[in-house]
Amino acid sequence: MNSPNNPMPWRLEWSQELSVHIPEIDAEHKHFIELINALNEAIAERMSRSEVRKRMQDVMDDAVAHFEHEEALFIEWAYPDTEQHARQHAAAVKIFQEIMRRIEQSEIDYDWVEAGLQVKQLLVAHLLNEDMKYRDFWLAQNKVKNSVSQE
Repeated sequence: MNSPNNPMPWRLEWSQELSVHIPEIDAEHKHFIELINALNEAIAERMSRSEVRKRMQDVMDDAVAHFEHEEALFIEWAYPDTEQHARQHAAAVKIFQEIMRRIEQSEIDYDWVEAGLQVKQLLVAHLLNEDMKYRDFWLAQNKVKNSVSQE
């Protein structure tokens, strides 16, 4: 899994491309990436199944708390796509739960690796596709607020 050019190809690194420019949400996203990296580290290093399960549960618990926080902010902001985004969150949680059930029943290492990759891909896709939509809304709203307050 390691190569000389990229010793940890499964690691995610925070970059400005992932930023939604909302400090509290960016902090949650950074923490989430740390949890995903810890999960994938446990899988790559063939840690005990109980440790992998624990780390998977940490990712899931953090995702649920983060999703709830985002949805509360959406209501506060009057974000027009709140319901659609909440449906995306519910679908992601359902997929997480299915992944958790699947790995609980599997003793095959490949299944665990695949589960870790699925979690990573699901969350990165959500961040890059769905979260960038509310980022654009939030930035536009705050630009309007800032221009009004400067008058």
